[in-house]
Amino acid sequence: LLQNFRNVYCTYYRNTNEITCGTVTCQTHVPFGDDLEEEGLDTKLPLGWYRIGTLQIRHDTSWFNLYRRRASGSGYWDFYTMIPERNCIGNFGLHAGENLPGSVTLKDKRCFDRLIRQIERKTTNEKFDVYQCRKCIFNTCWLGTRLLPAYREYLTNLRSI
Repeated sequence: LLQNFRNVYCTYYRNTNEITCGTVTCQTHVPFGDDLEEEGLDTKLPLGWYRIGTLQIRHDTSWFNLYRRRASGSGYWDFYTMIPERNCIGNFGLHAGENLPGSVTLKDKRCFDRLIRQIERKTTNEKFDVYQCRKCIFNTCWLGTRLLPAYREYLTNLRSI
């Protein structure tokens, strides 16, 4: 009975294009972006640790924002900021639907719904601070970083391996 209260963690397996949260595993698309690959940029969700935000819903589309842990190990980047250690890209997400580079896009909407139930059923909302990179150019924050005044909420953690 107690295990119902334990957090469900998620793992994104870059080499097999799968994501597992708790007992549910779903297939994911290989992100498009041949032009990005030619420039040597990785189109899959970068390796590392993320926090999964609360479910966002807009116009029949639902997704989770992913907040990447900073390279320094302290704190997380905001979903909307450009991330210096990742070629100044951001907006990493977890969803079913349009196949977007840098996101984890599930092939099957029904599998995504099962993933949502896993993530939401066994987890608690926790608040955490996020950082913004101000003016990201050439992998540095030219105007520094700042702690955003508003908290974000997250449900659980995801590791991209």
